[in-house]
Parts: sequence; C-alpha cells; structure tokens
Amino acid sequence: ATYAQVAKLTAADSAANDHFGRSVSIDAGIVVVGSRYDDDGGGGSGSAYVFRTTDGGATYGQVAKLTASDAAEDDRFGGSVAIDGDTIVIGAYWDDNLSGSAYVFRTTDGGATYDQVAKLTAADGAAEDRFGVSVAIDGNTIVAGAYGKDSYTGSAYVFRTTDGGATYGQVAKLMASDAA
Repeated sequence: ATYAQVAKLTAADSAANDHFGRSVSIDAGIVVVGSRYDDDGGGGSGSAYVFRTTDGGATYGQVAKLTASDAAEDDRFGGSVAIDGDTIVIGAYWDDNLSGSAYVFRTTDGGATYDQVAKLTAADGAAEDRFGVSVAIDGNTIVAGAYGKDSYTGSAYVFRTTDGGATYGQVAKLMASDAA
C-alpha cells in the first residue's frame, strides 16, 4: 500500500517553539493537535488545536483552539491529546507543581465548537507525578498516565462518566505488578 500526503496542518497563530504537533489524535474526520509550549496563558501554558474535514479528508480547516480555563505558565497543556466522538481529553502534565491534570472538552454541534466540562486529577496526586503525560479515551472511559508517581514507578488512572460526560469519577489506579 502507498500513502500520499493530503494535507499539512498548521496553527492559524503558529509561533516558533510552540511545539505544534507534539501530540496528535484523530477520530471521524476530526484531528486534535497539541502545542505544549504555546503561550496564550503564559510561557509554556500550552494549547490544542482542532481541525475538521467536511470533504472526506481532502482538506482540513481549523475550527477551534483549546486552552485550559485555569491556564498558567509552564502547564504544558497539550503535551498529550486524545479524541473519541464528541469528547477530547488534553493532558497538562506540569500543571500544579508538576502534579499534572487532564482536561475534558465536549462538542454538542458536530465539532464546530468545544467547551471544557471537566478537569481531572489523581485522587492521590502529588508534586512531580506528571499526571496527564499520556491520555486515552474510549467511550465513557478516560485513562491518564502519571510516570512520576511513587518515585517514578508510575501509575495510570482510570476515570468514567455515567452521566453522559457531565462528570467523571476516578474508578481505578493501575500499577505494574512488579513495579520498582
């Protein structure tokens, strides 16, 4: 099989050292691109851009720029991104003294606009955990990695919504059985 480039995605407000493309995710014609050093909320606060195709992937247009409601310098929002259907998850692994967090955004208009609906943190979060360094979503379940947890043995946290995405609760903390 051969693949041909069909698009080059760039941020409408791109700047040097934003790290646009540090993380990417795609679902059903919507692409999310992280830009962890974007500086709208202070140097290194970060952002994520949402692109959508309406012509089967021939072209993509930027429809949103997402930032954390509590953006602050050096949060690294956009260091990780994930999308499933109407929901986008964005990690900010340097938020709050590197304890980290993940933000959940939803669209109700087919991807034209997105609103922040939740900020996820680990129940046992501590400085330098780096929660949100990786994020994943599938249906009603979100997982966020925290490689700095417990002196860098690391953990992954599982969150679930039972009310259609209005709220998320932590349901599990995963650790390797041979963690050291």
